[in-house]
Amino acid sequence: MERAGRAGRAGPVTVHNGAGIVVVGDGNRIGVPERSPVRSAYWEHVRRIAPAELVDREGELAELAAFCGRTDPGPAYTWWRAEAWAGKTALLSWFALDPPPGTRIVPFFVTARLGAQNDVAAYVDVVLEQLAELAGEGLPALLTAATREAHLLRLYASAAAACAARGERLVLLVDGLDEDRGVTTGPDARSIAALLPYDLPVIVSGRLNPPLPVDVPDDHPLRDPEAVRILAPSPRARAIRVEAERELKCLLEAGGLPYELLGLLTAAGGGLTADDLAELTGGVPYRVKDVLRTGLARTFASRGDAYLLAHEQLAVQAREMLGERELARWRGMVGAWAEDWRERGWPEESPAYLLQGYVPMLRAAGEVDRLVDSALDAVRHERLLIRTGADTAALAEVRAAESAHVAGGDRADLVTVALRLAFHRGELERRSAGVPPVLAAGWAAVGETDRAVGLARSMGGAHTVTALCAVAARLLDHGERERAVGLVEDAEVATRALRSGPAYDEAARTTAQLWSEIGAYDRASGLVRRIGSARPEVLRAMVRAWCAAGEYDRALALAEGDPDLSTRATATADVVEALIRGGRAGEADLIAQVLTRGFPHGVVQVRASVALREAGYERQAEAALYTGAAHLGWGLDEPLTRASARRELAVALVAAGRFDAAREQADGVGPQLFAEVLAERGERERALAAAEERLEAVSAAGVRGRLARRLASAGEVEEALALAVGVPGDEDFGAWPAIGSALLASGGLDEVAALADRLVASPAGRDVLGALVGALVERGWAERARALVAEARVPALTVTLAHALHRAGRVAEARELLTEEERRHRAPTRATLVGELAWIARAVGAAGRRDTAASLVDAIGDDWVLDAPAAASAMLAAGRTPQAERCAWRSGPLHIAPLLSEVVTAYAAERAFDRIDRLIGRSATPAQVVGAAAVACALVGDRLRAVDILSRLSRESGLEAKRALMVLQLAHEGDTERAKLLLGIAEGQGGGAASRLSSRVAWIRLSQGRIGAERLVRGMIDKSPHDAAEALASIDAYDEAAEHARSLGPDEAWVALPGLVTELLRAREYDRTANLLADLHHLGPACGSAYAVLARAHPDPVRARRFAALALRFGVWADTLPAALAVAPEALEHVEAEGYRLRRALEV
Repeated sequence: MERAGRAGRAGPVTVHNGAGIVVVGDGNRIGVPERSPVRSAYWEHVRRIAPAELVDREGELAELAAFCGRTDPGPAYTWWRAEAWAGKTALLSWFALDPPPGTRIVPFFVTARLGAQNDVAAYVDVVLEQLAELAGEGLPALLTAATREAHLLRLYASAAAACAARGERLVLLVDGLDEDRGVTTGPDARSIAALLPYDLPVIVSGRLNPPLPVDVPDDHPLRDPEAVRILAPSPRARAIRVEAERELKCLLEAGGLPYELLGLLTAAGGGLTADDLAELTGGVPYRVKDVLRTGLARTFASRGDAYLLAHEQLAVQAREMLGERELARWRGMVGAWAEDWRERGWPEESPAYLLQGYVPMLRAAGEVDRLVDSALDAVRHERLLIRTGADTAALAEVRAAESAHVAGGDRADLVTVALRLAFHRGELERRSAGVPPVLAAGWAAVGETDRAVGLARSMGGAHTVTALCAVAARLLDHGERERAVGLVEDAEVATRALRSGPAYDEAARTTAQLWSEIGAYDRASGLVRRIGSARPEVLRAMVRAWCAAGEYDRALALAEGDPDLSTRATATADVVEALIRGGRAGEADLIAQVLTRGFPHGVVQVRASVALREAGYERQAEAALYTGAAHLGWGLDEPLTRASARRELAVALVAAGRFDAAREQADGVGPQLFAEVLAERGERERALAAAEERLEAVSAAGVRGRLARRLASAGEVEEALALAVGVPGDEDFGAWPAIGSALLASGGLDEVAALADRLVASPAGRDVLGALVGALVERGWAERARALVAEARVPALTVTLAHALHRAGRVAEARELLTEEERRHRAPTRATLVGELAWIARAVGAAGRRDTAASLVDAIGDDWVLDAPAAASAMLAAGRTPQAERCAWRSGPLHIAPLLSEVVTAYAAERAFDRIDRLIGRSATPAQVVGAAAVACALVGDRLRAVDILSRLSRESGLEAKRALMVLQLAHEGDTERAKLLLGIAEGQGGGAASRLSSRVAWIRLSQGRIGAERLVRGMIDKSPHDAAEALASIDAYDEAAEHARSLGPDEAWVALPGLVTELLRAREYDRTANLLADLHHLGPACGSAYAVLARAHPDPVRARRFAALALRFGVWADTLPAALAVAPEALEHVEAEGYRLRRALEV
């Protein structure tokens, strides 16, 4: 027998003590099963608790396999029950790692002795991660108790459906159901059993007692008696249990070193090494090891160098025997030990337990203050970064501390501590995001794959995708295909979590490219089809790559499936060209003939004519050109289509030698096109003549660049160099990279090095420099390579150099190079410091400390150009309104109108009406700013000026005029509060103007009544789903609005939530708003910003403080800081301290 669950012979019972797990078997030694590629970090935990061998369990394994593959309507659950020490965990961990084909196991092992793994929170965290991965949705961000269970229930079905689509069956596996500590924590406790699904196959195990928790419904499948299977224990296993329990009692009675070891390992949750225990007890390491490994081998087990209690039941008994007071004493000893290492500055030899095991102990014990102190220890996190290569663990600690702190209820320092944690989390996130993804590939290239993967996962968003794919590409190069596939699967999950937008497009491009290289074309196609504006470019690149790999049919299917006419035509033409150049002209002709008549047919035929002519098929080329030109005329209605058609035709005519006709077509697009086409086709003299005749210098340089590229590719380097002189490296149309490649191929390393300043300007040029770096190291000129890389300051070149040094055997040097490069990128840029300092100044100024804000603004000085929007806000808060106006004009199109609206409001408050007149008199001033000026004047009592401004606005923007008119009317009637609510829900919030939608609905409601407003809203819900929630709330349909908001994704929430919350709070629906946001924690920063709005508006100071803490917990501190200071002014001291720290950093 080779595997568990296959036929075999009978034999004796054995016990596997090395892993601390009793295993019963039949004497056949079964090797560790072959592991399938998995990515969830939890699987490493499963590997650790699984036995190295399993014996005498063929019958049970066969029954489990049959359960997973069953299609009959039998029980949906199988519940294996036995007393402790019967081998339940050994059996199920083995089965989880080696399931039958077509089965996808999602496991959870209730394991209190290995940390916080014994309650419903741990179950949801672990299972959510795995289900999200299988469903391809990405893990919902920033989950809390209010939302995690709802997401779990939804993902059960989503993951099962995703598995079914792949021909797999999802099976949930939960071991140790009886050890669920959550059922004993209070009247509101929730059990793991109650969260198990009704409609999935589930394998569970547990002891014969206790009974099921009371919160498991009567109709739950676990209550079906037919689901129960009794696991027979081994007599030998029982004997070992008796012996282990006897040892435990002896330890408790004996005292001395053995008792101390028991107390420490029980309190710490395992994970302490012999050296750790010796330091804690004052004993000798040899004596500690001797006690653990010899006399008490049944009580203690090891995981690598670390020790823990050998069985879950022993851990439970030890905790009961010691009691909470004694456990607290031992935890206090561990805490004092941690404090001692903190005072030492966390040196290189710091114990692994204190860096990675201590915080889980604090979480499990509910020691919130110590947990917060550890999460705020920046020096410890620096050591953790060095040890692990990423900030992933540190960020997890901070988030755990934030959750525990907010859950602890109101306290004097609630907001202050939340603020400190938010600052630290922001710093960790910033420095992780600053690391270029290519550095992850660098660590993989020098043999540090685990560090590479950890670094990639810590980056977040599209950077994580890029980094994972970069690491996967390196692994593919090294032949590690299985692990590479796993990383690309991770990248796909992270890509789909982005949903849409530029970040998704870039991530999908990268992931699809790797899937194509691996040969998973269907997965690549699924990603490409969801890309937005970048889809044509990505799809065509994919089509060309597939054709190069000989996958013509797949490439054609991808091209023909695109909904865009132009993309479909050009991509199909790419396939036809590839077929012709691949010697398959007959197939190309067949494709071209069956195309729909019109523009697509014309493009394909015209481009085919060029390829046919180059292949020597003159007659067929002429026929294709004639047919294609005729059909292209049918697509000349749309400007873009017309330009594309004329360009394709001009290229084909030049290829045919019909230069006058080509000029005629090209001139219909622009004066430069004819010269560019001539250059692309290698018509040197004609191209130069055309460029000199009719083009300005910039366009002429482009023509020379194209010609130089063609010449260099043909080996005519001298002529190419002569043409490329004066062509900039960033707009060279491939000239300099082609020249560099040609020189490198001929051994001209010095000549290539001389072109470095031009080559570094483009990705293709940097590839050439990378090849140069590798060649220099290979020839023994590593110092020259180092100098070149240092001058270029390009991360990809540093990675190339590190790889070259590693290949040359200079491993330590390669790793030090990457370490230094990573350190450089983790340091904040000057622009980052300016932005953060400006946001601090804004918040401090809004809190009434204008002098402090002004001093921080002064520290920014002329660097305000590095982050003009943030600087403008800071200047407004500091009372520097004219400076703020100057910054606002430099802030970019998205920020100009909101910032200038704040500027005119500030001018009105200062009675600087002449400045308002000057600003709104500029032709470039947006109508929104003019409306804001009218409202601002009205609110400070100058209604005549407001009406005058409004009269100018009404000719330009009806909606802005209506909004301003409403506010003027309310202000005139003395209803200043409603006027302010229409502008923004809180005074001093900044940027909180009512949306165009709410203005429109409010105007209709005032002028036509509620019925008219409701008719408007109902008519636009489907047309504008992003605005639906806000629109529904504006007509008091609050429940419907909330239900719609719960269906939003993170991107949509950024758009929809501000308006919705504004409408709810306008109606003083505080509880409804709070309940809604409690369901939206998974939206992350969007929910945090909404909590900030609620905090400022809520009339109850205690609840407002809690909402401010939640805003900091889920949001970005730059957005939520003003609200935090508004409700908790005692936090101002810490904010000012952070501002001074940033100022000092900026002054360095």
